[in-house]
Order: sequence, then C-alpha cells, then structure tokens
Amino acid sequence: MNRIREIRENKKLSLKKTTELLKSNDLLTLTPDALAKYERGDRQPNEATWQALANFFNVSVDYLKGYGYSKDYIYKQLDDAYKEKWKDPTGQIMGGSFDKTVDAYLKQAKIKKPSNMNKEFWRDNFNFLFDTPNIKRLLTTKDKYSDNDIKLVLEYTIFLNFTGMKQIIDYYNNK
Repeated sequence: MNRIREIRENKKLSLKKTTELLKSNDLLTLTPDALAKYERGDRQPNEATWQALANFFNVSVDYLKGYGYSKDYIYKQLDDAYKEKWKDPTGQIMGGSFDKTVDAYLKQAKIKKPSNMNKEFWRDNFNFLFDTPNIKRLLTTKDKYSDNDIKLVLEYTIFLNFTGMKQIIDYYNNK
C-alpha cells in the first residue's frame, strides 16, 4: 500500500487543501476525488504524478509508493543510536559503541559537537550518508530491516567515511 494518505494526514492536510496546494505550486492539477482514489489504491498515478506528489511531500517516489524508509526515519535512527549509546553487536567498529564512532568522525571532520544534538544537527552534518549505496538502498528497499540492522548499516557507513578509509576505498574504486 502506498503512503500518500499517511503523509498527507501527518502534515494535517485535507484532500481538498492538498490538491489546492499542488495546483498553486504548479506541481499537479488533481481533484480531491482522484487523490482519494490514489490513496486507496483504486487508481494508480502515472510516473509524472508520482514524482509531483513525491516532490510536494519531500520524499522519494519509492518511499511514497510504500518502499523503503524515509530520511526522517533514518535521521531518527541516527539520533536514537547516538543517545542510547547503541552497541554494535559484532563489536568490530570503534569498540562497538555508536557514540564513539560518531564522536571520532566529528573530531576527524572538525565538526563541533553541540550540547543538544537534534534532527537539524544530523541533517546538517550527516546528509552525506544519503549519497552512499547502503543508505540509498534503505530508501528504496522492499525488504524490512530491524532498527538494529539500520543502526549497524549507519555505523559502518559513518566509519567508512573517515578520511583514511575513504581515500583507500576511492583508490580501489578508481582502479
């Protein structure tokens, strides 16, 4: 099932208001009835309509179609893992502690750690994660992962973006 209704309701928008905003932003001309049919799955939007809706809701088309995890969900996993001092069950990364991995990355990247780490902090400093293959997969996957699996992928991805590791990976990728 797609996520159109879920996202629209989370934004506290009625069907009518959503269609008005879509039209006023020159994204899409749609009736409330047509949007309701898309939400229920009675009709399927064409690709241009999917893209317009995804742009309007600021999500990927795949996420809107019901696949993958949202960027907000991934940022929440980052925040949760850091604040709960989540431990890597393999114990192979930085002694297995997510907060140590993040702190080491911040130090290496010369990013000052604020006293209050919130969603904006993660967006401002860890947006690079969404350019990596592992995190791109989380955004589009049809598979379901546990929160622990997502946190492990995030920790490995952060670790692999340390300057030295990144240079080694880039070297071998360019051979």
